[in-house]
Amino acid sequence: MNRRATWMIRKLRGDTRGSIAVEFALVAPVLMIVLAGVIDIGSAAYAKLSLQSRVTTAGEYALMRPVPESQDEFEDLAEKVMGLLQGGALETANVVVNNAVSVEWDGSSSTEPSGTADAEAYYCIGSDGEIAWDLEVERNTSCPSGGVAGQYVQIYATAGHVSIFPGYAFSDGDTVSARAILRLN
Repeated sequence: MNRRATWMIRKLRGDTRGSIAVEFALVAPVLMIVLAGVIDIGSAAYAKLSLQSRVTTAGEYALMRPVPESQDEFEDLAEKVMGLLQGGALETANVVVNNAVSVEWDGSSSTEPSGTADAEAYYCIGSDGEIAWDLEVERNTSCPSGGVAGQYVQIYATAGHVSIFPGYAFSDGDTVSARAILRLN
């Protein structure tokens, strides 16, 4: 029995069949995690770029049109810009045209244009990059941040994105977002 066991051990020691399967079993989990990460980052990047593309297109549309001169023209601009932003059920969007008109998309429908501010008002962008909607100024007034007062369109959109590995640069929690602030004049 002892001799037979020694012979069997010597025979198996030189046998390398099946070693690839063992090595694959050790490496496969790491490869699967890396593959899942690449797919996850790719889908987040796609969602972000798709959303940013729509925001950019809507902004370009707003800039190519003549500057609105009445409340009705502001409402028309807001509705058409929102039409370019509308997306899926996990998406939201908000368009504010010179604080005179606001339209929102909640994933299934958009609100009617609303707003009561003066369509002919002028505003400044603060040092934080936000429009100071609460502070109307005269046309061509120098702003504290260094710019000149103007009329603006603010576009903001979000899309849901559930991540396998949360916390990387493309998403904020379970959403990706895109934003544009455009000066009309």
